[in-house]
Amino acid sequence: MPLSRRRFLALTGAVAATTGMSPASAARALQAQSPQAAAAAAEWTTLAQRLGPGTAGTLGYRPVVSLPGEPHIVRGDITAPLDGRAGRRRSLLSFVHLTDQHIVDGQSPSRVEFLDRYANGQCPADPINAAYRPHEMASARVADAMLQRLRRIGVSPVTGAPIAMSISTGDNIDNQQANELAVFLGVMDGGRVRPDSGDPARYEGVATSGSTEYWHPDPAVNDLYKSAWGFPARAGFLEQALAEFDAVGVGLPWYTCFGNHDGLAQGNAPVNPVFEGIGTSAVKVVGLPPGSAPCPPQTPVAPTPGAQVMAVTADADRRYALRQEWIQGHLDSPGLPKGHGFSQSNVDTTRAYYTADHGSVRWIVLDSVNPGGYAEGSIGDVQLQWLAAELAKADAERKFVMLFSHHGPRSLTNPLQDPDPLRDPSYSDLPRHMADEVLAVVDAHPCVIAWVNGHTHDNVITPRGKWWDIGTAAHIDWPCQSRIVDVVDNRDGTLSIFTTMFDHEDTPVAAFARELAGNDPQAGFGTGMGKPEDRNTELVLANPYGAASDDSVSPPAAISLPETGLPETGLPANLSLGGALAVAASLGVAKLRMEAARRP
Repeated sequence: MPLSRRRFLALTGAVAATTGMSPASAARALQAQSPQAAAAAAEWTTLAQRLGPGTAGTLGYRPVVSLPGEPHIVRGDITAPLDGRAGRRRSLLSFVHLTDQHIVDGQSPSRVEFLDRYANGQCPADPINAAYRPHEMASARVADAMLQRLRRIGVSPVTGAPIAMSISTGDNIDNQQANELAVFLGVMDGGRVRPDSGDPARYEGVATSGSTEYWHPDPAVNDLYKSAWGFPARAGFLEQALAEFDAVGVGLPWYTCFGNHDGLAQGNAPVNPVFEGIGTSAVKVVGLPPGSAPCPPQTPVAPTPGAQVMAVTADADRRYALRQEWIQGHLDSPGLPKGHGFSQSNVDTTRAYYTADHGSVRWIVLDSVNPGGYAEGSIGDVQLQWLAAELAKADAERKFVMLFSHHGPRSLTNPLQDPDPLRDPSYSDLPRHMADEVLAVVDAHPCVIAWVNGHTHDNVITPRGKWWDIGTAAHIDWPCQSRIVDVVDNRDGTLSIFTTMFDHEDTPVAAFARELAGNDPQAGFGTGMGKPEDRNTELVLANPYGAASDDSVSPPAAISLPETGLPETGLPANLSLGGALAVAASLGVAKLRMEAARRP
């Protein structure tokens, strides 16, 4: 449950009574950095162990195996690190970056899986990819397994300070569908989740269409994935992936961004009534008409003469959720904070951007989706003016600014100036601005220390003048990872931003889905990981305000972590395992067994 300010004060009183410390000292100790807690948390990250491909079989299929962990690589591209900073540093903020979860309704008629095969080397220009993934039915289970691992980690693997919150930087869903949004919100908030759609009693997707172009877990079916790439059979996998389950939830305040797959059909096109009619219908296209020319593909999603189709159960919840409904869904979510960054004003104006303060760090969250279409991003004119004003305000208030958006600078390359044809012109916020114009605004303000983003499904960290551009890999594609980000004040005129990768929990469905992702012929083991210097890092930069920050820890009201009991100390059972480790290390109350540390 959330650790409110009132509950935090009650907890400090209990700690004070147990240890004889004053309540003020106990409150500071609960937030204190702890090397012991950090070391325990690090065991669940890629600092201790990473994953990679094992020995290939005859057709190239590889299992996922454990490999040695990777330490933090110090990057002084922007500012040279100073000796002794490890003993001086103080935590400003610790949070988790989730991105590109792509909760997929893989049975929807408005998906175009049949086009994906032409990116498997059958067309020289690779006109489309990622329309079908053999593991995509398990996307909700993968998201849940990621949160299970996050809850195990609990505290920063760098400082031991509590992880205060998380943010998911867009493409939370795959096809702008209302039912996908409902599953995403359910996974993040926790509780009973049904990732299925259509007929709840049976799977109705491409794997049972009769086409052998798609992977089928049934051993009796000899499909392309098995015969060409050596994919294994796994009877019952689809049913397990789509079964209802109890999601653990983030267990933290969580925020989000708007991504192109959240706001465009297939992440590329403005929606219209024809698209929606297809999506909620009872007919699904699974193959092109015989003799059609697929390079580039010419066949629309709608059934055409000779197209291969299959009957599915119509489902009205597959309707498209426009930006306003998408924002409203977050306001209706029971998780914290209320609205997950959005307010009623965002609903009323359909503006999917906002700010959120976390101590001395201010988050500015942008909407980089071009309503006119195309997967790459841009920033609207009104939003860009708003950004300039917010950055000037942060400069004056001496806040450290972290920008968040789905598209980072490397993918703000969408040249379209066309509005969404069915919306009010203000919805599209024209003219749109690409990277150079946006960077000119950002670079004019010393407050910016980082821009955190996704979209490209890979780990990549780029120095940009005086601040860092941090892109993180996707849940949906290999390596299926997330990133812990720690902002620390080195108290020597520099800051460090630590980034630490972690893998999701090895639950049966999610672990097998990760193996399938690693062997995907389009985006497998050779993609997504980035270089070592894009993964576990210490990114050094100058403190834009020179002196050490007065705010050295995250505010206690932001803490909301997994539950565990501490009967041997008498502390309340609402403190997370990570928080319990920090208390034990800081106060010497108890030494928790490692077995307890491995409980979700």
